[in-house]
Order: sequence, then structure tokens, then C-alpha cells
Amino acid sequence: MKLLSGVVLLHAAEQAFAHSQLVQFPNHDTAAAVLAPASLVFLILGGLLLVWGLLTEVRKTPAA
Repeated sequence: MKLLSGVVLLHAAEQAFAHSQLVQFPNHDTAAAVLAPASLVFLILGGLLLVWGLLTEVRKTPAA
């Protein structure tokens, strides 16, 4: 579940950054001020969850 949550947060980070760049002129400054930091937060949380999931949820093969 941690892996899936991490991937979803990384995707949300990419979408937030893309939307902050695509907002048209009158609202660009406001959108960039909100969406760029949100993108950074999503990136950090998604990366942490993904690494934590890789370290804890990957099944280890039993030694023969």
C-alpha cells in the first residue's frame, strides 16, 4: 500500500507542477505560488513513501 500511495503522490506532484506552468496570465502568479510548493511537498512525501515501501514491502526469498 505504501508503494501505491508513493506513486500516487509522485503523480500528483507532476500534475501540480504542470498545472502551475500552464495557468494563463491573470492567475499565473497566484497559481504558481500555491501549486509549486504543493508539488514540492507531494514530491518529498511520495519519494519517502516509495522508498519506505520498497524497503518494507518487498518480499524476501527464503534462503534454501
